[in-house]
Amino acid sequence: MSKLDSADWLAIWDHSQTLPPALQSCALLAPLLADGLTGAERLPVGRRDAHLLDLYGALLGPQLTAMACCEHCAERLELNLSTADLRLDDPPADAPELQLQWQDYRLRFRLPDSLDLAAVAQLSDIEQARQLLVRRCVLEAAQGAQPISLENLPQGAMQALSEAMSQADPQALIELDMCCPACKERWSEVFDIGSYLLESLDHWAQRTLDQVHLLAAAYGWSETQILALSPQRRARYLHRVQS
Repeated sequence: MSKLDSADWLAIWDHSQTLPPALQSCALLAPLLADGLTGAERLPVGRRDAHLLDLYGALLGPQLTAMACCEHCAERLELNLSTADLRLDDPPADAPELQLQWQDYRLRFRLPDSLDLAAVAQLSDIEQARQLLVRRCVLEAAQGAQPISLENLPQGAMQALSEAMSQADPQALIELDMCCPACKERWSEVFDIGSYLLESLDHWAQRTLDQVHLLAAAYGWSETQILALSPQRRARYLHRVQS
């Protein structure tokens, strides 16, 4: 990670903007993984998010500030979080396939990844999205010794599958317990580190491009020359341009 400089991260940010929203955070991890973007897209969602929390801490520090809004009274809340609080213990070593036994039903399945999320994001109907996710992630279903179609799985088996996925990949869904200081309303807020990191990187990229624009206009330097400057040296030149 230390080998990536400002020019590298601008290129990574540029590439992330060309991808579907569900895959954009994978572009941030791609340079850090041996199998690149393909490997990032195939990580179980919780594994991906654990890597993204680590990446956020390495790039921007362990503290995060987020905003939430009370749906009851519209009070805005500022959340001071840390990557350590959001980072769960690593689950057992990855297994490409998992099994679930519910009554006399047996399911062989894998955990959802970013490609699965990208596929279901194209559907507006929640039930259709759920069915598509099941079709993509369940590799085999049987009742007793007989294979059965996924459409014939009872609701209880589907609920057990959802719980098994959550237990195997708990980092995939981080919910914050909220309490409004104004009206005392309580609710759960989902925190998405992928979206948060992408937004933070976007703010940084826009500021960096503004700096390049000012220095290029003032000194006639190229983007490559400006980005090669350390942030401290760049800030000193910007102070002189703006004073």
